Amino acid sequence: MTTGDLRPDEAADPVAFVDLLRQLKDASRLTYRQLEQRAAAAGDVLARSTAADVLRRSTLPRPEVLAAFVRACGAGDQVDAWLRARDRLADGAYAPTSPAPSRPPTEVTGPASADVLVGGRPDEAGSRWFARPAPLALLAVAAVLAALGAWFLRPDDDDRRPTAPQASAGTSSSATTGVSAGPSSGPKGGPAEIRPARSPQLCLTEGHDRTGEYPSEVAVQRRCTEATPPETYLEPVTAGLYFIKWNHPVQGPGCLTIREADPARNLLEPWKECQKDREIQLFRFEPTGSAPTAYRIRPARGDLCVGLRDDDAAAASADAPIEALVEPCTGGADQEFLIAAPAAG
Repeated sequence: MTTGDLRPDEAADPVAFVDLLRQLKDASRLTYRQLEQRAAAAGDVLARSTAADVLRRSTLPRPEVLAAFVRACGAGDQVDAWLRARDRLADGAYAPTSPAPSRPPTEVTGPASADVLVGGRPDEAGSRWFARPAPLALLAVAAVLAALGAWFLRPDDDDRRPTAPQASAGTSSSATTGVSAGPSSGPKGGPAEIRPARSPQLCLTEGHDRTGEYPSEVAVQRRCTEATPPETYLEPVTAGLYFIKWNHPVQGPGCLTIREADPARNLLEPWKECQKDREIQLFRFEPTGSAPTAYRIRPARGDLCVGLRDDDAAAASADAPIEALVEPCTGGADQEFLIAAPAAG
């Protein structure tokens, strides 16, 4: 496939449009660094993080970013076609997807397993960090709320549900104080990089389910140089448990949450609401002893571990966006992670 084989005018919605942009980059065979350099040579501004962010989201990029991206991919003669397709979709000239019907949360009384995970889960799409694009009027309201510093509810702002059994009274939490929660052997709170121990050049960040069955963003491994935004940080909650939070410049903060339903069951996705009694959002970090910063990441309840979908050595390729998921603990290298402060610069 070449860059000229793609037809942006055939995109049915923003998700399909962004998927065509991913194919455009794949056809160019260029890295994000090379895209940045080519854009600069053409007089455009296209930071590596911006280019990566375009392909990780399910919304339309700004026109100037789109034009710079298409030119950098070597399709400068097609910029007008891409911009026309973008404007058509931005005007709502596509069939919106009907929201999934709401279902009551499943009550589970037995121990958690790889297929059934304990914890309440609202099914409405609005709980997800990256839900489908909102109408322009709602986006305008969200922008006003963001300016007032109240875009998303924090756990301490709206803790209406009963406290989980693990919680203890008087426990405070902070994402920036640098204090650890629970045992002193746990990691510090604050900004962090979560790197697979088998391939420490990679970091856990946002990406997509490679099967294509689930369009929303999930946690995957990716080169650390291309892993922001979003920024990752750990927030101690109580009794050695943590939120794993992402902070996105557009979407704001969200907590990684274990997905309990198909498709993408047991993958980790960001939800904008973080609740201290929602066990599918709480994780503990167990030192493995192989390195001072090496940990197994365990859900709050159940005999499971966070690992990578492909656990063989060949899957540790530097360019493979392998999904993180919860699975039975094996002690394998794909279930060991290095937790450290982000590298300077």
